[in-house]
Amino acid sequence: MKTLLLAAIASSLVNTADVQRIGKEVRLPGLVIHDVASPYFEATGKVSRTNDILEFIAVEPEGRDYESLLTLDCKPSAFQFALFLIGCETGTVANARSVVLLQIEYKNQRFPVERWLIDRKTKKTPTGLRWVFNGSFFSKNPVTDEPVFLADAEQAHIALWWQPSIVVNLADDRGNPYRGEDQGFEVNPAVVPPVGTPVKLIVRPKP
Repeated sequence: MKTLLLAAIASSLVNTADVQRIGKEVRLPGLVIHDVASPYFEATGKVSRTNDILEFIAVEPEGRDYESLLTLDCKPSAFQFALFLIGCETGTVANARSVVLLQIEYKNQRFPVERWLIDRKTKKTPTGLRWVFNGSFFSKNPVTDEPVFLADAEQAHIALWWQPSIVVNLADDRGNPYRGEDQGFEVNPAVVPPVGTPVKLIVRPKP
């Protein structure tokens, strides 16, 4: 049953011709899913901002990179497929079925994505942020009447305030940085490497 479900998910979210299984790895453009005892996946990308306020943790290179910490090489639909494949389930902030851990891999070290953020209220690096897999969804393009995956239309993977069309959202309400100097998050310029620096985003279910 699970195999049939994943096949149905794959056919709706990704081009199945792009999915390759090599040993315990499932590969898609920009993604490697590790089918191990504690499954996880890694997404390749680059640093997008080294200062200023943020709306996103990750977007596509052609997306709103001026408001995002990272750009990722994969599409948001593939990102959602990978989350399903590592056993995550969609939910809401009030009824979160899957909370995920986000780590950055840089210079062969892995650390929480929060290390590269500053909480604008406390002026400190945040800790213990909860990232919820709410999942994006399909809607009809009002012009063409064709189905469109909304996160692909937004070109965004992970949001820093609640946006139901984005695949992963921050569960904690830390405010919108456009509404006050003590709200939301900004880049930690003391630790983030230059724009364009290659990195990986590591995603796994929180135990």
